Amino acid sequence: MGQSIRKIVFVEPSSTHLHVYSKVTIPRLGSVLLGTIMRDLGYEVKVYIEDMAPVDMDEVLSADLVGISTLTSTAPPSYSLSEKVREAGIPTVLGGSHVTFLTDEALQYGDYVVRGEGEFAIVELVEALEKGKGFEKIDNLSYWDGGEVVHNPESPKMDDLDVTPIPDYSLIQGWKSGGNVSIATSRGCPFPCTFCSVPAIHGRGFRTHSIDRTIEELKVHRDAKYVFFADDIFNANPKRMKALLQRMIDEGLTPEWGAQVRTEAASDPELLKLMRESNCFNAYVGFESINPKTLELFNKKQDLAKIERSIEQFHKHNIRIHGMFVVGSDEDDVETIHATTEFAKSRDIGSVQFLIMTPCPGSPDWDHLFEKGEKYIISKNWSHYDGHHAVHQPKRMTPYELQITAYQAMKNFYSWGGIIKKVIQGDIWTAGIRLYGKRLMNDWWKDERNQIYMEKLRRDISDAAEQQVEANTVGIPDVFMKDGMGALLRRFLGELGLQVIAFETSGSDDESSVAETLHRWRQKADCVILPVVKKAEEGKEGLYRTLNTLQELFQANAEKLPHIVHFPFFDGQGPVFESFAKVGLAFTGNWQKIRKAFQDALSAIEAESAESQTA
Repeated sequence: MGQSIRKIVFVEPSSTHLHVYSKVTIPRLGSVLLGTIMRDLGYEVKVYIEDMAPVDMDEVLSADLVGISTLTSTAPPSYSLSEKVREAGIPTVLGGSHVTFLTDEALQYGDYVVRGEGEFAIVELVEALEKGKGFEKIDNLSYWDGGEVVHNPESPKMDDLDVTPIPDYSLIQGWKSGGNVSIATSRGCPFPCTFCSVPAIHGRGFRTHSIDRTIEELKVHRDAKYVFFADDIFNANPKRMKALLQRMIDEGLTPEWGAQVRTEAASDPELLKLMRESNCFNAYVGFESINPKTLELFNKKQDLAKIERSIEQFHKHNIRIHGMFVVGSDEDDVETIHATTEFAKSRDIGSVQFLIMTPCPGSPDWDHLFEKGEKYIISKNWSHYDGHHAVHQPKRMTPYELQITAYQAMKNFYSWGGIIKKVIQGDIWTAGIRLYGKRLMNDWWKDERNQIYMEKLRRDISDAAEQQVEANTVGIPDVFMKDGMGALLRRFLGELGLQVIAFETSGSDDESSVAETLHRWRQKADCVILPVVKKAEEGKEGLYRTLNTLQELFQANAEKLPHIVHFPFFDGQGPVFESFAKVGLAFTGNWQKIRKAFQDALSAIEAESAESQTA
């Protein structure tokens, strides 16, 4: 038995993704596009984008079907809303990037999930609801059937994007024409950046609207104050981009516009000229990092020289730059983040984002950091997955250092000095953006939730650290000293000013002889470092078995040992500095001294490794 569907409400909960353009509300297109499709089929449709206007729950609860769009950071309010709607007996359908990849989770809160692109699925779902059957035929749909979850196959990607209508912004409650609009001219991204989920959603292929269709959409929004081309990479096809910009110029459709572009856009003089002539106001450039090792790790396919040339060329053509950086990779440390700030300031980039690397569902980093378990994930609160909260343990700094340093980087960039500099230069617009950025950072810092989270990160380190001990000489099991991590630990302790000696562990199968050996070492060391294995590295199972045996023996013979300091570690791919910091805090409360000792030790080990490889 089917149900009558007359009214459909689409809701996009408020975004937590803060940056200096947050105040310039530019709606995402998913909800309004689906709303336009259903309106054109004769249904009553309302679209609520919470960033633009409050959600009217009376209207929501008067609907026959409610569609909710989710990002990872908006999953909690999306799920809460879905539960309220479902409790009222109204079917809910969840869509968006987060639920596409965590579908089973989403179905705990909603009736249906549309995975990936949903233009066809939403139409077929409404038809199936009206008929009371046919759900199994809908590609990309996940749903409950008799208490069991069903995941239908995924459909091929839509080849002809022009079959979709031009999104009707008048469906958005609170919308006023003459403001800022989004126009998507393509879908997909051919680049394999590890932190991005776009290829998993839209594919690595680059599918486009026709230029005629894009021009038609620009005509619809002729009165727009600003147009954001909502392509994942606007210059993925430079030839097409040039043709589009030339048509815009020829037809007098040149509002101020911006788009996300790669640095390659600035290497093409013809393209830069067309960008300027078509009234490009700003370019959102994915620099990501100035650290060559991080760029390589991100699979970014660009280098520092290319970044610097692009900045020079954009400035030469009077195109403002919004620089987007990602901090917190395994190759980043505190100094890298500070250096990135100084780089952005010295190159006079107009505005920036320093986003904390976040393993978003669907991205390669998600697989690497989360599902495969090669590192800690320190928070599964999806509201923290907004690029402004540290949710993983990086290799070369603690999560607290990453959190506080990323905040300091933004605060340092959006400083009074930078604001005054722009006022003196007569660039009032950039001065205003930087002033807003400064206020945004102040508001973020004052938010009690952020204060609580930062304090939690700080306590996670201090509470886990060993009680401080007075020691001049420390002992480490010799079997561990031969390992790369053990060699780094030995160098680190030496940099802290401690004398390091090796414990003999040969013949450790005999518990009594080991206990006697350890007792003798009590006379030689003030403290014993006990390695605690968190994850066995492939190829080193024998070493870890020995270390685990030692751990048992150490604990059984604690009274025959000097003070024990535990050294928890993973393998060379896991969070390294965190473990060293916890050991270092047992000997000194000076964080600067600990960090310097680690950096000096790591640099020395890396130099020795490079030298041996060369030899």
